[in-house]
Amino acid sequence: MPPEFESWMRPEPGEQPTQRLGAPEPRQPVGAGVGSSPRPVGAPPRQVQPPIPRTIAPSRKGRRRHRKWGAKRIILSAVAVFTVYLLAVATVFATSVSKTAALPASDASSWGRNYLIVGSDSRQGLTKAQQKKLHTGSTEGQRTDTIMIMHVPLFGTPTLVSIPRDSWVGIPGYGQGKINSAFAYGGPELLTTTVEQTTGLKIDNYVEIGFAGVANTTDALGGVKLCPTRKFNDVNSGLKVKKGCQTMDGADALAYVRMRYADPRGDLGRVERQQEFISSVAKRAMSPLTWIFPWRSFGAASAAGNSLTVDKNTGIVDEMRLAVAMGMISMGMGQSTTVPTVEGTYFVAGQDAVKWDSPKALELFNSID
Repeated sequence: MPPEFESWMRPEPGEQPTQRLGAPEPRQPVGAGVGSSPRPVGAPPRQVQPPIPRTIAPSRKGRRRHRKWGAKRIILSAVAVFTVYLLAVATVFATSVSKTAALPASDASSWGRNYLIVGSDSRQGLTKAQQKKLHTGSTEGQRTDTIMIMHVPLFGTPTLVSIPRDSWVGIPGYGQGKINSAFAYGGPELLTTTVEQTTGLKIDNYVEIGFAGVANTTDALGGVKLCPTRKFNDVNSGLKVKKGCQTMDGADALAYVRMRYADPRGDLGRVERQQEFISSVAKRAMSPLTWIFPWRSFGAASAAGNSLTVDKNTGIVDEMRLAVAMGMISMGMGQSTTVPTVEGTYFVAGQDAVKWDSPKALELFNSID
């Protein structure tokens, strides 16, 4: 740079130096700003406070996930408790039933399972006072007032078929007779053989219930809802009810399923009432009012179990499968029917009987084989 320019830019004595063009501005000390004075030379370094950490609240998504997990645990716990409760009731029922030899040797087979359900007129378990109260009398021996076949297919809905007790059929070793007499002649085994040969179906399980079982199970459930289509006042069964739906106790329910002399349709009318009773019991057993009160559910399981007799091969799985099938029937998920019969009075061997409509009966049994 020429000497004349250097002299021009050199400051006069006492004058502040001027920043040269393009020179960087002097840096302000840390912490200096408006209202602050420059730090003196040789002063200790300024202590800088670290920033205060800020607490971050959990996001709403995280809170929702926590709530969902809590709800899931509650649901899973409730399912586990109910499962244990259900198994406990099933165990009480299964350990209460009696076993008997009821299934004869057979090479026949069928799709699904066929249960032979028998309601006997056995007075076993009833005191003299109970027999009088229930109008059962004190007849010795056993006969079958109810004969039904529950077909449970591998896939699909169940079918409940009622066989009138006065059906005139062939009884192995005894010629022709009413089907209920097979039980009196040879017990469960002969009855099962008769049903198999008459229907062509293989019976896989046998279930029998007596008078006491009907009454005790009904009372244990707190009564069942039945709907008579007319007023009944039957001296033989002791049934005295009005027309219309009503809750019946054990005594009235037993009379309702037994009564036939006051019914214009006789045995066929009784078959329909028996199907109605089974459906009503199944509905009542599945009702929340039954499961909310443990004493009712366990009481019904014990009463029903003590009243049932099953074949030796029937286990808890078979019993639960039958219970589910009855529940499905009660909810309309299945079919309840009766073996087709010939209309009119059929008088044979000096007695009234029921004659099957053979072609229609064969068609029915072939459809559920």
